[in-house]
Amino acid sequence: MKKFAKIMTLLLSFLSVAGLIYYTQIRYLSQGTLVKQKGVRYSNTPTVFIHGYQGSSLSFGPLLNKLEADNIAKREMTIIVKSDGKLSVEGKLTNNHENPTIMVLFSEDVTDEVKQSQWIAEVMKYLYTQHVTGVNLVAHSMGGVSALRYLLEYADSQVPEVEKLVTIASPFNDLEIAEDTEEIFAYELTEKGPSDTTPIYDYFDQAMNRLPSNLAILNIAGDLEDGSASDGSVSTHNIFSLRFLLQQHTKNYQELLIKGQKGGHSAITRSQQLQNNLMAFLWR
Repeated sequence: MKKFAKIMTLLLSFLSVAGLIYYTQIRYLSQGTLVKQKGVRYSNTPTVFIHGYQGSSLSFGPLLNKLEADNIAKREMTIIVKSDGKLSVEGKLTNNHENPTIMVLFSEDVTDEVKQSQWIAEVMKYLYTQHVTGVNLVAHSMGGVSALRYLLEYADSQVPEVEKLVTIASPFNDLEIAEDTEEIFAYELTEKGPSDTTPIYDYFDQAMNRLPSNLAILNIAGDLEDGSASDGSVSTHNIFSLRFLLQQHTKNYQELLIKGQKGGHSAITRSQQLQNNLMAFLWR
């Protein structure tokens, strides 16, 4: 028993060290520059990554590390939004034409997309003071709903223009934006739109005329192919309901469905298919 306990102690210690190393790799910025690749369009336009409810550096950190390892985009900044809305900034934008990425972290969970959209506005205002005139937004789950609300309510002349928006597994026609329920809620999509609508969908429908006219949007959903037509948390019907909100307000709207286990609600941000489509949409 003593030998077994010693082995378990050593194993737990090893796992703790390995976990710490992994966390450090995805949480903190690395040094060095990219080796420019053929087929990749490099610029100084930052791409801002926004996690969803209960998200963390694990939400987009692995993806951003992979993009950097593949010499596609360089992570140059992390912006932490504190509970009072004040910002803590790590790193700086270098203007080296390396497709800079910015990871936004919210220090405390927000209970709704209204507060998160206000905090996204604070991030955008800060970037504007750093002479950033244009950005791309990539947002997961509730973060996608918050990003769209930000664009409709706060994207004025004193913030960078959002050129491209990527929403991933975002519930645009759901009753519970920030919670997992036992049953996955869905109003089925028909040829004319959702069979019914929720308050958040109705809000977007009424406000959509404020959407920037030149915005390009990529809307991504996951389907576990388990019969639920969902990623395990959000229905594909709710995610793709966005197309009916946008049909009269943008000429550049694309959709992507990632199937199988890679299409799980959290797993989707680490999917190679997602990375390939991000690269094509943002950097080609």
